[in-house]
Amino acid sequence: MSLDVEATRNGSGPSRRRPSRPSPDAAPSTPVPPRLPGRRNPRWIALGVVAICLGGLLSYAVYARISTETRVLALASTLYRGEVVEAGDLTSVVLHGQPPGPTVSVADQAGVVGKRAAFDLPAGSLVAPGSVTDTALPGDGRSVVGLRLATGRAPATLLDPSSPVRVVALPAPANGSGARDSLVGKTYAGRVVGSTPGADGTSTVVDLEVDAGQAPTIASLAAQDRIALVRDAGS
Repeated sequence: MSLDVEATRNGSGPSRRRPSRPSPDAAPSTPVPPRLPGRRNPRWIALGVVAICLGGLLSYAVYARISTETRVLALASTLYRGEVVEAGDLTSVVLHGQPPGPTVSVADQAGVVGKRAAFDLPAGSLVAPGSVTDTALPGDGRSVVGLRLATGRAPATLLDPSSPVRVVALPAPANGSGARDSLVGKTYAGRVVGSTPGADGTSTVVDLEVDAGQAPTIASLAAQDRIALVRDAGS
């Protein structure tokens, strides 16, 4: 027993570690507070929902507008019945939604140029499939006669192409025979193809479309200077 005690006193026995003491100069550690979730403002959330809805509606409106657009042909200048359609007579317009009637697409312009106006086509009107035709004037059963009318025998104005007129047969110059002229006072319906001033500066030259069966009689009356032209109502 004395040996063990001596060994312990001399430090040769098993050593014991003493627990370390904290330094008096070390700052005490502060615990990290827990992270709180951010607060959500209901007004901003509602505003975001409204913005998304408005964006969707705007996108739909733009898509619907573009998807229903149609480019069609229209008249850039007035064409009268029988006139040949040229490229410069046409323009394009954009229609939104359902067209008001039959139209011709811009892609089909080549099929319109070179044809003739089937009836009067005012500037700005839309070109319809039936507004142009391959048939040249005059049509079947019709003829065109030329009239040279002195001043006072025809209206000074209103003789536009396709205007409806009546040809009135005038009495023949008195020849002393006393024979009754059965043609006096007769009228013949026709339509103006075109009119120009005469070479003498006082007369008017009118190209008139009439019934083919009446054309010889009207031409004979015109050669005798026995015709007056009356402009009727309508177009």
